[in-house]
Amino acid sequence: MLTYTPNSKSALPQPTEKPWVLLLLALIWLWPGILGHDPWRPDEPYVLAVASEMLQTGHWLMPTIQGQPYLAAPPLYSWVAAAFIQLLSPWLLPAHDAARLATPFFMALTLLFAGGAGRELIGRRHGRSVVMILIGCIGLTDTGHQMTPMVATLTGFAAAFYALVRGLRSPALAGALLGAASVVLFLSSSLLEVMLLWSVVLMLPAFSAWRRKPHAIMVAMAVLFGLPLSLIWPVGFAHHFPAEFAIWWQHYALGPLDGFARLGLFHGFGYYFKTSVWYAWPAWPLAGWTLYRSRRYDEPVLQLPLMFFGVVMVLLTLSDRQGAEYTMPLLLPLAMLAAVELDSLKRGAAAFLNWFALMTFGFFGLLIWFGWAAMNYGWPAELAERARFFSPYYRVHISWLGAGCALLATLVWVWALTRRNLRGRQALTNWSAGITLFWGLAMTLWLPWLDATKSYRPVVGQMLAALPPGARNACIAVPDALRLARISWAYYGGLHLLPYLSDSDIRCDWRLVQRQENEPESAPGWRAVWSGSRPRDKREVYTLQQRLP
Repeated sequence: MLTYTPNSKSALPQPTEKPWVLLLLALIWLWPGILGHDPWRPDEPYVLAVASEMLQTGHWLMPTIQGQPYLAAPPLYSWVAAAFIQLLSPWLLPAHDAARLATPFFMALTLLFAGGAGRELIGRRHGRSVVMILIGCIGLTDTGHQMTPMVATLTGFAAAFYALVRGLRSPALAGALLGAASVVLFLSSSLLEVMLLWSVVLMLPAFSAWRRKPHAIMVAMAVLFGLPLSLIWPVGFAHHFPAEFAIWWQHYALGPLDGFARLGLFHGFGYYFKTSVWYAWPAWPLAGWTLYRSRRYDEPVLQLPLMFFGVVMVLLTLSDRQGAEYTMPLLLPLAMLAAVELDSLKRGAAAFLNWFALMTFGFFGLLIWFGWAAMNYGWPAELAERARFFSPYYRVHISWLGAGCALLATLVWVWALTRRNLRGRQALTNWSAGITLFWGLAMTLWLPWLDATKSYRPVVGQMLAALPPGARNACIAVPDALRLARISWAYYGGLHLLPYLSDSDIRCDWRLVQRQENEPESAPGWRAVWSGSRPRDKREVYTLQQRLP
């Protein structure tokens, strides 16, 4: 039996949350930070540049930036971002905001598939629990609102998870979905993630629930449906751009493990275990409670998420890359495990989670409100001074509509926390509402201040103002490795910097270089005309130099 049905004799209370309230909370969670700011590092400038160039050049098979191949990520996310740019920019949204709509598109699909998997695997009403756990995870709050291919990868894993759960009931439909999920994974990440998924698929018959004919039908259907679709992009890429395809195959095809020319193995031991402590909170302690209390290790409700978790953790351990965003696939099995025994969570543990939410988001909520007052009204004075120190380019920006919505959301959340006799589901809902409130306040009240800190727009504007009359159209060289500078100066200033590999290749009388704050501004044969950086960034100082006569 695939679906877990709670013991009918259990005295667990019936959930009181209304489905429309949880749906509204998930919908609200999707949007803060999506609109209203420039492209931020690490991925957004590159994704925007690739998507924009696809529209300009029509090179849909090979991602490029200023005519040079960009092979760090396959093109699926950029295709969707380009479609939103084509549809909505510039008549409704600037290009970067339109492109960033790809993120809520993929995240909405992720929550839909994750909720469906929870309902199918654990039981009725538990799909909502899985969704609440996911949007309550600290790490997903940031990564799940960025313009990054990782959100499309998470969608692929979520769709595959749902397909594997649904496979024993509707194998043909599940097989088609599994094939589509494999295509999404391949076109948003790498071959390694596809091999990870299929390792789980092929190992599942070790458990009796999947050692049946429907699983074989699902696998066959997935191969027949997914394999031809998966081959379209690499075959077209190899046919039209054979040299670039060879580079991708040798150095990028395996994603976190690099490529087939050289495997990048092993990172600092324990990084992902330590990262998961905060990234996957509160999913992992709730999953631990399930493993402690449940005895259903012989049922799919624990077998599938545990196997999925184990395979992903092996991949992360083998990888030589360290990045919190690579932890995202772990959230799916942890959320599934956490939802199994959520309703049996002890009242004391639920009260602690609720108290922790009150203390954490209450403190940060107050900090955001005081910070908003300080940066716009100069009170409290000490906080206003710190705000100016960290974001000197910020100019007072007050949106009364945004402030009113933020105040209303704050009052509603405070009211929700005052409810008595909370159990696990209600405490988790309060936590997820708290993290949604925190992110919403930060991306509403602080967004202009954060944008002035993280954007390259003020830096580019300062350099343009420092250029002598008539020099704006001059040839300006930049080291080939500074791809981010070339992207930013083209997007914000309309300057197309000429890349060079070595000093002997420079054919311009001007050049833009990057240095650390403690390094000299000028070099032999050059004089510094301007230096600037984003606020408090000492490792990434840009200097415009003019060749000496």
